[in-house]
Parts: sequence; C-alpha cells; structure tokens
Amino acid sequence: MATLNAAIAALERRVGFPQSRARQVARSLQEAGALPLGGPGKPPEINIDDLVTLVIALAADVPLHQSADAVRAYRNLTPGGADVSRAPASVPRNAGEEIDAIIGLAADGNSDVRGVKLEFVANWPEAAVRWHDGSISRFRELGALAAVWGAGGHRRSTTINMAALADAIQEVFTGA
Repeated sequence: MATLNAAIAALERRVGFPQSRARQVARSLQEAGALPLGGPGKPPEINIDDLVTLVIALAADVPLHQSADAVRAYRNLTPGGADVSRAPASVPRNAGEEIDAIIGLAADGNSDVRGVKLEFVANWPEAAVRWHDGSISRFRELGALAAVWGAGGHRRSTTINMAALADAIQEVFTGA
C-alpha cells in the first residue's frame, strides 16, 4: 500500500511541490478528515483519491486552514459555470469527475493523458484541463462565466503536467 510520505516525496521529485509545504497541507487535510491518519508507529496509507485530494489542495495554494474547503470547492466546479444537472451522462458533472477520470487513466498507465495539463487558479475557484489539441475545458462555480476573470488584479495559477503527475502516481502506487 502507498504511504502519504512516499506520495509527498514523489510529488516533490516529479511535480515540484516542496515537501515542507506538502506536509503542512497534508496535516491540515488530516485534521479536517480529508486524508487518513496513521496509527501508532504506522504511517498513513493512501489511495489514488487521497493523492488527488492532496494535489488539488497544493495546487489551490490557499491558507492551510482553507485546504479542505478548497478541495471541495474545486471538485464541485461545473463545466463553464453551467448548470449541468440535466445534461447527458457524457458531460462531466463537475471538475472532480473530470480530474478523477484523467488521473485514473494515468494511474492505469494510459499514455494518451500524458500530454494533458491541469491548471488551478488560486485567485478564484477555477480549474482548467488543457488537452493535447490545444482545446481547454474550464470549470467555474455555478453561474460564473468561464471566459471572464473572477477577480481583478493578477491571475495566479498552478499548472500541472500530467506526464510528471503520472510518473509520480506510478512511483507511489507501483514502485516504478
């Protein structure tokens, strides 16, 4: 089974998230019940969903006490800020479903997702998936316009290369 410490080390090596910050964010998520705690003398064991939770919290770049809320907010963003409650099943309901599907493919070793980039905007809740062909799927809070900035000033975002994240996933869960 994969441990949280192995995930934190792999995320620093492969994706570039500093271990010091990742440990603080992970602790905050554990305190909020969003990541598992270890037992006496036993490190926390994680699954792929836990790794995704940690990655989203790190990419959101919010104060520690807001980490768990940020993960929930980013997961619940809808495609283009639209109400998709009556959309066909082929349309992702929220960013969490889309990100989970992409990372699931990466965990299975699918090379088609290695050219994808995930982007998380820190100034306002927005996630984007940048596809191989140059198209972008934007996810915003319900009712927001995806083509309009959510706040004034500079836009801060974190972009994650799926090839690097896929390598980290393979390292953590398969030892490759």
